[in-house]
Amino acid sequence: MTHGDPMTIEVLDRLIKSRRTVRDFSADPVSDATVSELIDAAVWAPNHRMTEPWRFFVLKKDGEGRKRVGDLIHAWTFENTPNPNPDRKQASADAARREVLDAPALVYAYSLSGDSDEIAEENYAAVACAVQNFMLAAHARGLGVGWSTGKVCKPPDLAATLGLTEPARISGCLYVGYPAAAPTSSRRDSSAVTTWL
Repeated sequence: MTHGDPMTIEVLDRLIKSRRTVRDFSADPVSDATVSELIDAAVWAPNHRMTEPWRFFVLKKDGEGRKRVGDLIHAWTFENTPNPNPDRKQASADAARREVLDAPALVYAYSLSGDSDEIAEENYAAVACAVQNFMLAAHARGLGVGWSTGKVCKPPDLAATLGLTEPARISGCLYVGYPAAAPTSSRRDSSAVTTWL
């Protein structure tokens, strides 16, 4: 790659600006090799002190790990759905588990805590950058990613269920698949949020 190559710049700019959050996927599978490629891209994110603080957990489609986490999310959602109606609670819990089970690929991302609050904050920022790398690499391959920090990340025993033994903070759950539809979005012009001094 030549630095400053107009074609490279154009492709990168287009990828960044056309990437969207996707949670509605086709039934097409995502291969393990492709998921590995996305994680390979993720780990090239910048990280202060070269801590390489990211930890990824891939839950294989129809695997026992995915089923255990699906059950965990189901139980947590049922207990924490604010609507007191039992049918509504059950429907919310069922939908949460179904989304976990149905995603063509599912990856959890964690950031290691570090020896101080400062390092922990730097590590979390690095993992956010790694997730962006993951999403851009996915988008370049025609895949979509939904990055969730919601109920799928809330059960307090999730880390133990995944087998994480290091002190870490969850950065999110990444739903990955081929988009069923092309989502759209917009942003304000960067001049609206930029101050030049």
